[in-house]
Amino acid sequence: MDKDLETFVRLAFKRKKGQWVADSGDYAHDVLIIDAVSRALYWQSLLDSGAFKSIVEIAGDEGMKPTTVARLLRLARLAPDIVEQLMAGHQPRRLTLLWLMRHDVPALWPTQVRMIEPFN
Repeated sequence: MDKDLETFVRLAFKRKKGQWVADSGDYAHDVLIIDAVSRALYWQSLLDSGAFKSIVEIAGDEGMKPTTVARLLRLARLAPDIVEQLMAGHQPRRLTLLWLMRHDVPALWPTQVRMIEPFN
């Protein structure tokens, strides 16, 4: 084998639900959460500027249900520290977009941080 073409990646194996899973330990961005947060911030800016009057108008324009838009808009209230973690790929691995959509995001930023701590 040609040594110039070889690539080594350090992996650690962990047991998950009875199976061995490779884990490189590197940080990874959750593209679904990042996309949802960016949409929520954009939609909130549209509501704040008056470009859209309601969630129903945004949902009609995006071809989505108003309840889905409302659930995603909750992410616009995320604490800046949490948003920075998401953008840097340092979010807890078990934190998913589905969980964020199904649970209410508290208004107070310290409460949000405590809400996410169990996922670490």
